[in-house]
Amino acid sequence: MIQIQLSDAQAVILSTARAREDGAVCPVTASFKRGAVGNVCKSLLKRGLIEEVAATDLTTVWRHDEERGPITLRATPLAYS
Repeated sequence: MIQIQLSDAQAVILSTARAREDGAVCPVTASFKRGAVGNVCKSLLKRGLIEEVAATDLTTVWRHDEERGPITLRATPLAYS
């Protein structure tokens, strides 16, 4: 098993997502400094620990894509290993 080092913020967001039945990252319930959530999520995306998927619940939208529509984030299988 590969050990991935995470910052405290990354660990909080990822553990919350893993605790949810659907692995959803959004909404982020922890409080962070302004702009920190975006940076943390971008780093988790780069590491393959979370992924972008079509949002079916508009309260969980991460961003809007012109072609794909509303996008949200969820934990990948790698996040559970």
